[in-house]
Amino acid sequence: MVKEYGYEYEAALNRSLWEKTAGKTTEQTLFGAVCLRSGRDALKAIAREYAPTVVLLPALACDSMVLPFEQYGHCVRFYKLNADYSIDLDSIQPSKELTLFLYMDYFGHPAITDATLNAMRAQGQFVFIEDRTHNLSCKRTSDFCPEYTIASLRKWLPIPDGGLLWGKTTKALGTDTAFSEKRLQAQGMRWEFLRCGDEAIKREYRQIFSTVSEIIDRDEPSAMSAYAHALAQDTDWNEVCAVRKRNAAVLTTILRMSPYVTLIQDDPEQSALYVPFTVPNRDEIQRRLSSEGIFNTIIWPLTDLQKQICGIAKLTEETMLAAPCDQRYSEVDMEQIGAEMIRVIADAQK
Repeated sequence: MVKEYGYEYEAALNRSLWEKTAGKTTEQTLFGAVCLRSGRDALKAIAREYAPTVVLLPALACDSMVLPFEQYGHCVRFYKLNADYSIDLDSIQPSKELTLFLYMDYFGHPAITDATLNAMRAQGQFVFIEDRTHNLSCKRTSDFCPEYTIASLRKWLPIPDGGLLWGKTTKALGTDTAFSEKRLQAQGMRWEFLRCGDEAIKREYRQIFSTVSEIIDRDEPSAMSAYAHALAQDTDWNEVCAVRKRNAAVLTTILRMSPYVTLIQDDPEQSALYVPFTVPNRDEIQRRLSSEGIFNTIIWPLTDLQKQICGIAKLTEETMLAAPCDQRYSEVDMEQIGAEMIRVIADAQK
């Protein structure tokens, strides 16, 4: 068997469930949310509710947050972040136009206070969208109620598709399952590769994972597949969160020992999506770790404009890695990869 850490989820096909759900999407909710193919689709469902207008996004945002709004003709503008990933309020320019304002707590770091949000709401032109993808595992502490809340569920669970949307939308969702089926195929191939080590299989599933989002980019938002919904519904979410937090705590403790590592989030109770950190010589470190089967995610490829607008976004894009701590792994796994990461990081500075 091949041992790898991180990267996309592998998953064996649940044949009995597949026979019941193939080609179907769900109309059911999950955690009280409407279920879509992805977080990107959740944003598209919001974007098409409004005539083209101004959208404010954090400069630290990947194209999966930008493209949904551009697809429906909105004008995307970026605002700055402070060093602690809170919003630089001075960079939010006042506008008389209706403004869709998206905010998120990066790895549990509070982005904006309820008092500020309430003051903005009193101005009358803002529609608030909260992205909970990073801290979906944590109890919400804010009393402010945005018009919409979204999250990417497939980043948390080994399901082929899944996004969540809380808030009212008026237009029907599509019933496409091609995206889910392609990702499910790739997950199954990765499952097979980890058991046989055939590099040809690896090349094929990597190609699928890297291109399958093109399906989402070209059409209307669609509902979550019935297959993914059933898997998510049968998942013990509390156990998933508990395992992730334990794993993150172990890895955080180890990485804290390195003089070269700066942890972006050192409290797993605030977020356990990944263990995010910055490090000198990031690209070389990622390359060396990947060659050993330890895949650390680079979350935000940014445009030159985004990096020009916000120095913190630029610094984060150039120096951050996100280490895996998900429920596929044990605390022993975290100890092993943590020790190896410490060694590789030190060697890369020589």
